[in-house]
Amino acid sequence: MKPFITADTVAELTGFDDGPAFLRARPRLERYENFPPPMPTCLRPMKWRKDAVLAWVDTAGTAETAITAPIGPNVVLLEEARRA
Repeated sequence: MKPFITADTVAELTGFDDGPAFLRARPRLERYENFPPPMPTCLRPMKWRKDAVLAWVDTAGTAETAITAPIGPNVVLLEEARRA
């Protein structure tokens, strides 16, 4: 089992159609869904720890459940209020 995976494999594990679809959703997943960030030493191609991605799937579910969660301006304001 490889410890590091690319966006295509992350997409497969999380329920996205492909790597580019996952990469478009990545900022939102990291910010609001506690998705693990890529390895800081791997810039191209970006790589993620497979165990961290699988742990996220175990707790958060697939992309469908994470992406369909309601996000709106009130959620952004709530996040800002929590940081204040």
